[in-house]
Amino acid sequence: MSSAEKAKIRKWILLAVASVKGSNGVTIQHIKKFLDTKQDGLSMKPETKLILKRLLETGHLKKKDGKYVIKKSKKMAPSKETKKVKSPLRKANQGITKKPKATAKKPSQLQEAMNSDL
Repeated sequence: MSSAEKAKIRKWILLAVASVKGSNGVTIQHIKKFLDTKQDGLSMKPETKLILKRLLETGHLKKKDGKYVIKKSKKMAPSKETKKVKSPLRKANQGITKKPKATAKKPSQLQEAMNSDL
């Protein structure tokens, strides 16, 4: 079985679990039925079992009371401490315009001394 087919099965398993309303989860029979509607005999393949096991191991799915649920990540809201605060110095520096750089280079002291000796 190619990696593209495995990715498709993985996506379908996650869709089967996500398609159910509520947080009760789905049984293995529901997942098998969903996979068989996509492709006949897909739920009977040994790779499907391995993919389901891998989803549990990686934490994408979680088993709760014998049913499969999608494990939701805990996104932390940024606290006031972690937000970047613009300092007043930065604002003050933005008002200052930079002078354009001179295009002609000045000769160094060594070059001036050599030119004057000639």
